[in-house]
Amino acid sequence: MWTTTASSTWGPPAPGQEEALRDCYGGLPYDVTTPALLDNHLHPKHQPCSPPLEVTQEAGEMVFVPSGWHHQVHNLDDTISINHNWVNGCNVANMWHFLQQELCAVQQEVSEWKDSMPDWHNHCQVIMRSCSGINFEEFYHFLKIIAKRRLLVLTKEAGPGKAEGSEGTGLGRQQATFDIGRIAEVLASVVVHPDFQRLDTSVFSPKPEDLLQQLEETVAAATSL
Repeated sequence: MWTTTASSTWGPPAPGQEEALRDCYGGLPYDVTTPALLDNHLHPKHQPCSPPLEVTQEAGEMVFVPSGWHHQVHNLDDTISINHNWVNGCNVANMWHFLQQELCAVQQEVSEWKDSMPDWHNHCQVIMRSCSGINFEEFYHFLKIIAKRRLLVLTKEAGPGKAEGSEGTGLGRQQATFDIGRIAEVLASVVVHPDFQRLDTSVFSPKPEDLLQQLEETVAAATSL
């Protein structure tokens, strides 16, 4: 996050500790300093833990928040900030887990219309996309694009740093192999998910199962060298 004036960022001392802040409805507080957290009826899981980390960010400075770390920001003055979310081989599985949770939440919210709404599962995908910015179909295409770029790095025609989408990044064979392995692990979970199987994948190119097989074979060949 980059800001033009100072701001204060709060967050739990480690991923997972935010679970102790959930209220009786499963929601997280908007403010980790609120006295309402002391209400045992509203926050039955609240327990003493390490105090949250606090960082004061001055104008022009950048704060990197690792994947999985919950945080909140207090602007100390009128502020313009630029935020960028990132996905790579280390946290792509987290993204897939998040999308599954989002779909479950949508399905639960509209469950009473399941029997009366034609194409209910497709509508859930549409609603999830409007809330999260992506659905299962788009997530597959996202994986496919990244996988293709990593596969180019491992071909004889494209050496490290020369593949499409990786020029100038110094992307090498080792990182490409790692990313392909992580994508293959996630894709293996995607293709067997019941809601993904309800999609019309006959128009996908390549087919999800074919791409998965290619990725697994590539990883096996690369690790055997």
